[in-house]
Amino acid sequence: MLEVRGAHASGADVPVTIHNISETGLLIECEAALSIRDRIDIDLPHAGVVPATLVWVSGRMFGCQFDAPISPAALSAAQLRSAIAIEEASPPSSVPEQDSVSVGPHSSSFAANLKRLRMAKGLSQANMAERLGVSGPSISGWEKGRARPKEDRLADLAHLLGVPVSQLLVDPQPDMIHDLIDASREQIARATGVAPEKVRIIVEF
Repeated sequence: MLEVRGAHASGADVPVTIHNISETGLLIECEAALSIRDRIDIDLPHAGVVPATLVWVSGRMFGCQFDAPISPAALSAAQLRSAIAIEEASPPSSVPEQDSVSVGPHSSSFAANLKRLRMAKGLSQANMAERLGVSGPSISGWEKGRARPKEDRLADLAHLLGVPVSQLLVDPQPDMIHDLIDASREQIARATGVAPEKVRIIVEF
């Protein structure tokens, strides 16, 4: 993730957090009340101010498409800056916090499920930490697989995300995911009037 400055077409400053970025667009999180087709300028490292249009909205999460693709160098600069920011924000100690327990090598399923469900709910790590009464580094540690919530926290976490506890703990079923992607591709193709093979869906865990 990368914190950057943005500016709405109205001229208002919009602090945003970039969750994902490619040469053609990016996924951001911000507190501003934005809508599809709104215009926003994003200040990116190396590229400077880049204009984009909102094409997807879910809570505080917004999908944006650049007016023109950014260069590979600009993309690399943003990714590098994000990696540095994450490293600087990481807690210096690997000892689990009071609301976490140590985990073994099989914690990747929980970590991936938690991140996917949190983003689908439109929650930032800070929002989730506040609503659960835990620290921000705890959420980051859970999503990176370094630790896992204590048992008494799991029920609260599942309730916040609107899922049963079991959905947090099990691996996604590959066949079910492929079927869901295929069905979604067909729906998007019908809605946009393009061939299904022209629809590209990216799933990030």
